Amino acid sequence: MLSKRENAILTYSNTLFYPLAPRAEEVAIQDIAHALSQMCRANGHFKTFYSVAQHSINCAREAAQRGYTAKVQLACLLHDASEAYISDITRPVKYYLDDYKKIEQNLQKVIYEKFEIADLTADECGQVGDIDNTLLHHEFEHLHYRGIFDVAPPLYSAADFAERSMVTVEAEFLTLARSLLNHPEGIRKSCKCVGIDSCKKTGKHYGWAVFWIEGDGGYGFGVYPAIADIMAEHHDAACILIDIPIGLPETEAENRLRPDRELRGRLKGKSSSVFNTPCRQAVYSQDKLEAKAVNLTITNKSLSEQSLGFSQKIREVDEFLQVNPQYIGCLRESHPEYGFALLTGGRPLISRKTEDSGFVERREVLKQHFADTENALNRIMSQYPKRLLDDFVDAMVLAVVGIGGMQRGFATIPGQPAKDSRGLPMEIVYVRM
Repeated sequence: MLSKRENAILTYSNTLFYPLAPRAEEVAIQDIAHALSQMCRANGHFKTFYSVAQHSINCAREAAQRGYTAKVQLACLLHDASEAYISDITRPVKYYLDDYKKIEQNLQKVIYEKFEIADLTADECGQVGDIDNTLLHHEFEHLHYRGIFDVAPPLYSAADFAERSMVTVEAEFLTLARSLLNHPEGIRKSCKCVGIDSCKKTGKHYGWAVFWIEGDGGYGFGVYPAIADIMAEHHDAACILIDIPIGLPETEAENRLRPDRELRGRLKGKSSSVFNTPCRQAVYSQDKLEAKAVNLTITNKSLSEQSLGFSQKIREVDEFLQVNPQYIGCLRESHPEYGFALLTGGRPLISRKTEDSGFVERREVLKQHFADTENALNRIMSQYPKRLLDDFVDAMVLAVVGIGGMQRGFATIPGQPAKDSRGLPMEIVYVRM
């Protein structure tokens, strides 16, 4: 007789999960994304590694291209999620394993219940099944020696069959899942978006100013000492935007791929708000003099005091994402001044945010897009020193950009971002207007 613990598996998130008696509260999207990104399709017989997670992403993208609902897209993304907990068995063998099929069906049902899509209609299930078979055929055409069917079923999307790292596929799976779980069609009504800006040192308040907006209009704010603390509390957010460079160059060629120059061109009259991003070697230097010398040698650019002053924060975020790659694609770089420019029809705000007139101008812009702006700013001023107010305003506009992006979609500068040597995207995220 097996003990209760022997009936369980220990998941990536350190959760005891019971495949024979699954409970929705023990299902975690992080576990599904991580496990599926490390499982190869076709029982490992493809020419290159191609994960179940990548297959699932392609299925969801195909559903979107066909114009299917967000609900069906999410079902496509999660249609193989049971494999994260019980692996998979090839179809010819599975046919004879009635108990396995019952376990798989029950587990898949619980997973769909967890993510509130268990009420799929017969037509919707048919759409998911058709897309699954379509991708199966084209995967075998690209990654094996022949397709599955005599006549290739039409593929409407540009499916990605290239060999990709498990880390980047896992991050894309999580980003797509968060987007669909918080889609305006109402798969879930909750849609928290978080904005983060670096804090000035003022007594005990030092670290990061954070402002978040819930899908129902609620909000919250606070100062956190470390990025790790923010992510621990807000890991379930649909979108987390931060005003700090992510994706650091290590060569002059990589430095040219950073979005800074293009962003300056879009912020005419306010381009000084975009400082040069230090190279990674400079960020990890021992002191300012060494950092300036290293950056000049590698990128042919000097570093301002502003850039040098942010180096510690840049390093903190860089180290966090390298240790926690599951947050790549969730914690994303944005820019408050460009956010304000977009909210005003493309016109940068020339006023200085640290001056009273600049604060008033930004407050009025925010009020047009977030109803509780006045109340929120009054509460912030009652709890934190005035010197932190402009940091919270920047965090607030990033949260507003996040909410807008979840509703209308995000875009990036540049349009096709490159990744640095550690796999971090070099991009500025903004909302489509």
